[in-house]
Amino acid sequence: MNVFKFAKVFSQEQGSVSIIAAISMAVLMAFSAIVIDLGRIALEKQALQNALDAACLAGAKELPDNISTARQMAVIYFEQNGFLEGDIQQIEFLNSNKQIRISAGHPVEYTFAKIFQSGDNTTVSVTAAAQASSVFDPFNYTLFSGSEMDLLQFKGENIINGNVHSNNSIKNAATVTGVVTAVNTIDAKVYASGGKIEGSSYVFMPDFSDVINLATTIDQSTLINVFGASYKDGSNEYTMSDGQINNLLTMYPTVLINGNLAVNGSGINTTGSIITTGDMVFNGSNVNMNASSSVCFYSANGNITFNGGNGNVNGILYAPSGTIRLNGSSGVFYGCVVGDLVTCNGGINLSYNAQVGQSVPLTITRLVE
Repeated sequence: MNVFKFAKVFSQEQGSVSIIAAISMAVLMAFSAIVIDLGRIALEKQALQNALDAACLAGAKELPDNISTARQMAVIYFEQNGFLEGDIQQIEFLNSNKQIRISAGHPVEYTFAKIFQSGDNTTVSVTAAAQASSVFDPFNYTLFSGSEMDLLQFKGENIINGNVHSNNSIKNAATVTGVVTAVNTIDAKVYASGGKIEGSSYVFMPDFSDVINLATTIDQSTLINVFGASYKDGSNEYTMSDGQINNLLTMYPTVLINGNLAVNGSGINTTGSIITTGDMVFNGSNVNMNASSSVCFYSANGNITFNGGNGNVNGILYAPSGTIRLNGSSGVFYGCVVGDLVTCNGGINLSYNAQVGQSVPLTITRLVE
């Protein structure tokens, strides 16, 4: 190849390289524009979601009684997180005004992608919902047995004022003044003045484990030396009298005890919540509570055994993962009994009492969407 032909070929290849370089640069700029702007859009959308979550949580704290205040608080928190009230598209109140649901949209201006788009911006849209709930809220039942594997069984002459539900079947006799529902069957010996419904819908046991994180943890030394509890090392069990329970709840309305708890006595007259990581046992022939007070006894992972005898008690027994055994020939438990499995032995009477809602371990406002 002579010098002139080589120069001609080189000149042609050099022109091709220039074209390829120009195209590559354009493609690179396009991808850079997309990456940068998509990143900005994602960040703005997350910021908008965070602002909307905060707005819903703030509004839910006012529900169900104060809708106007709930709306006002939602807007305030939304604006405090860097957005305008005009970005809110809709505020709804659902579930008998127990839930607030908000949708919002916010324009995001393109930085580079406007070169390749027909418009200068896009709109990110998000939705959030929140409601205030508690251990007490999910159940309108005097007696609730959440197990789908085990029967709700009655033994003795049990009288229940209020509604009853089992996620399995109900066996043996009981007199119920409310409605009795079961996912499977209900014994013919169960009398319910409000009616019996077999094949009822499954009712989920709520998860309120977050309540534990908000409770005051009482350590072993404080329980023994300050409140006078006795302790069995081998069984990790604390034993407390009614007076000691009163003192504990007066100082700490919602407490967590790591271990098992046995309660003895006949005069609990405070309001509050006691949570244990293990079992609870109530002993004594006359376990009484003041009619104007109520206590939620919440066993997070264990069982609850209530040996009530002739006692009259106001409160909640809550064992979402365990069995609640109600023993005693008489006496009345006023409140709500909710367990994975509930058995009634000996004829204890149960009566629904909405007043025990004051003993809920704390009202938790949570996002539901």
